[in-house]
Amino acid sequence: MSAIKIPLFHFFQTFCGFRKLFLGCLVFVPLLISGCSIGDKIDKATDKVSDVAGDTVATLNDAIDALDRNSSSWQAVLQDTTSKLTTDAQSTIRNEVSDLLNRSVAATGDELRCNMDFIGTRVRQALARIRARLMHQAVPPVEPALCHVVPAAVDMALDPSRRNKLEFFGYDFDTTPIKVTLHDTSRTQDVSAELDRLTHYHMTLNLGANGVPLSKASDKLTLEWQNRPISSIAVIQPATPVCREKTETYARDTYLSFTPPHTRGDKEFAGHGPEVWARANWSSDGTHVKLRLWMKAQETRSDWTTAEGERNETYYTAPPGWRIDSIVSGLQSSAHYVDTDHNDDRQGGGPNGPVKEFKFRGDHDGDDAGSYTGVDVTFNPLVVKLVEVANCAPASAVKSLQVKDLIAPATIKRLQPMMLKLQSPKP
Repeated sequence: MSAIKIPLFHFFQTFCGFRKLFLGCLVFVPLLISGCSIGDKIDKATDKVSDVAGDTVATLNDAIDALDRNSSSWQAVLQDTTSKLTTDAQSTIRNEVSDLLNRSVAATGDELRCNMDFIGTRVRQALARIRARLMHQAVPPVEPALCHVVPAAVDMALDPSRRNKLEFFGYDFDTTPIKVTLHDTSRTQDVSAELDRLTHYHMTLNLGANGVPLSKASDKLTLEWQNRPISSIAVIQPATPVCREKTETYARDTYLSFTPPHTRGDKEFAGHGPEVWARANWSSDGTHVKLRLWMKAQETRSDWTTAEGERNETYYTAPPGWRIDSIVSGLQSSAHYVDTDHNDDRQGGGPNGPVKEFKFRGDHDGDDAGSYTGVDVTFNPLVVKLVEVANCAPASAVKSLQVKDLIAPATIKRLQPMMLKLQSPKP
C-alpha cells in the first residue's frame, strides 16, 4: 500500500480538481486507506454522482410541473422542493432554491402590486434556469419585469419638492443592466446614473435638483432593457395633451398544433393513460402579446413514458403609433384529464382565456411520445387596451395622479375636458 500512496494521492487530487465534485472526493479519499478495487470505487462514485444529479433534476422537474399547473402556489412548491433536496451533494441547489423563496417572499409587500401568478411565473423561470445550468444547457437571460411606477407620470406644474423621485416596483432589477433615458423635444439623454436599486424589486430615480435634469422641453422618461423600452413615463408640460386610448379585438381563425418532445420512458403508452395536462398563457411586453403553450402527457404506470415541452411565439403585435396598455381578456386557459382510448379528446378551454378548445392526441398504436402525442388549440378572441404612443399623458396615469394627489389643480382643470371627450361614446 505504501508504494502507491503518492501516485494515488496525485491521481485523486487531479480527479477531484477536474470534476470539482465534493461528493466524488469524499468517496475517493477512503480508498487510500481501504485498498479496495480502484476501478469498482470509481464506477460506484460516478454512478452516485449521476444518481444525485438525476434526482435533483427530477425534483426541479416536479416543481416546474406544479407551477405550470398552478403558478399561484409558488411558495408551497419552493418549500416542498427545498425539503426534498436533502443530500450534501444537493446543498448548492438547495441553497439556490431557498434563496429564491426568500427573494420571492420579500417581493410580495403591498407596495409591489404584482399578483401571485406573476411571481409564480418568475419563480418557474428561475427554477428552469437552475435546471439548465445543472444540465449544462443554454441558460436564458434574466429579463427585469416592471409591475408599477409611482407616480405614473410627472407633472411639471407640481411643486418640485413633491415630484423629486420616481419609484419602480417589479422583479429581478439587480440581475441585468437597466437604462433610463430622458427624451426632450430635440434629443435624448442617458440618465441611468440617477437610478438607485434599493432591492431586487424596488428602484428609485432621483428627479431632484441634483438628479435627472428635467426641463420645459422634457417629454418623457423611458426604462430600457437590451435596447427595448419596458416602461414609459410621461412628463406633463403646460401643453401636453391626454393620450388617445382604444380597445382592439384580434381573432385568429387558424389553429396551432404542438407535439411536445419525448422526455422519459420507451415512447409507448401501451394503454396506460396517459394523464395529460396543458396550459396556455398570454403575456404582454407593451409591443407584443406572447403566447406560451405547455403540455405534458405521462404514462400512468410501467416506465412512466412522458412527453413534455412548451411552445412560445408572438401572437399579436400592436399597430404603429400604439402600445399595449393591458390585456382585457382572460390570460390563462388549462386542461387536465386521463386518456382512456385511441380517439382524439376535446377539452373546452372556456370563453375568456386564450384557448377556446384543446384537441388532444394521446395514445395510439405504436410509439406515442415525441411523434404522435400532442395538442391542437383553437383560440378565443384577444382583447387588448391600446394607448397612443406620442408626447401625451395616458388618462389612466392622470387618474392615478389624482388619487395620490400628485398633480396640480391647474393641470387637472386643463386636462379634464380632454379626458371627458375621450371617454364620451362616439356617435
